[in-house]
Amino acid sequence: MYKMAVIGDRESVLIFKAFGADIFSADKEEVLKNKRLINQLASEGYAIILITEQVAEHLSEVLEHFSKEPLPAISVIPSLDGSLGLAERIMKKNVERAVGMNIL
Repeated sequence: MYKMAVIGDRESVLIFKAFGADIFSADKEEVLKNKRLINQLASEGYAIILITEQVAEHLSEVLEHFSKEPLPAISVIPSLDGSLGLAERIMKKNVERAVGMNIL
């Protein structure tokens, strides 16, 4: 059975515990640790990894690497602090790559 993980500031990710996700609190200062954490989660069979925008903005190489892999599916979500627009930019890029043009 696949698992789901959520990485971000504690206040933003805690709610996902109610849905059965494993949560990993992380601040911007822990970016290097998060790179290793995402690789570890992928090797442990996590199929879905959600990352808050504030953490994801520092993990572009890791996100790019896993965007070419079928699993885990990594998605960027806004935090309680609000959106940085990163999730929307990534979604537009993925839709354009899949469809061949920007339909959003």
